[in-house]
Amino acid sequence: MVLGLGNLVMTDDSAGLVALDLLKKTRTLPGDIEVMDGGTLGLDLLAYMEGYENILIVDCVMRGKKPGEVIRVEAEEIETVFAKCLSPHQMGLKDLIAVLRLQERMPARMTVVGIEGVTIGLGTEVTPLVAQSIAPAVDLMVQILAEWGHEIH
Repeated sequence: MVLGLGNLVMTDDSAGLVALDLLKKTRTLPGDIEVMDGGTLGLDLLAYMEGYENILIVDCVMRGKKPGEVIRVEAEEIETVFAKCLSPHQMGLKDLIAVLRLQERMPARMTVVGIEGVTIGLGTEVTPLVAQSIAPAVDLMVQILAEWGHEIH
């Protein structure tokens, strides 16, 4: 499963959904990969994640690092990497993983592709630095899916 998170009316917070859209428009994914716009569902995503061995999440991150930076975070690193984040999404992502672990429903592999945001406020466009990072984020997503044995064109 490839899961995009974000809010389309909150500037850079929509980066994950913008990247998911670019992935769908520019790449041909195998039929066994489900692509989902998770929006702002938070813990409600648990029901949708059930039964997947591999989950790739793309989202905006606000770690106070270089704007536009694209990062890869494995499931076991999420709590550490996002420990000081105040963004509701990263809080929700940490909670989501905590519940999956508690219920012993963690997928075999879960990876987050994060795009460092500049600002989150009302607006339907990502900032220019984040816009420049969308294609590299998609390239990283394709690389991860290939590592997981999927052929992406």
